[in-house]
Amino acid sequence: MKKIKNILILTALLIVPLFIGSSCEPTEECDGHGTLSLTNDSHSTVQRIMINGVSYGTLDPGEDKDIKLVPGVYSWQLVGISGGTGCSAATVTIVECQTQGFSCGG
Repeated sequence: MKKIKNILILTALLIVPLFIGSSCEPTEECDGHGTLSLTNDSHSTVQRIMINGVSYGTLDPGEDKDIKLVPGVYSWQLVGISGGTGCSAATVTIVECQTQGFSCGG
């Protein structure tokens, strides 16, 4: 009887940890945000990043930048500030834990 009890305890100690902490949730850590990934494909134009009318900095020629945003619909534009034209405004839907990527060569 004691041997069976020990086997049951040992079995429980081996099996229970397999279920603790397991989940159907994705393991990716995105903190409820999605990502807008922008690339400046121009050879000589510095571009200002505008999202919903707010500046998020600049991109040098050939540079890219990932911007974390809460899910939703955004208007974005890359505006040339060193002689180039940039690119027209566009709309993007940011989805949690996903990346939406765009490039501009203007």
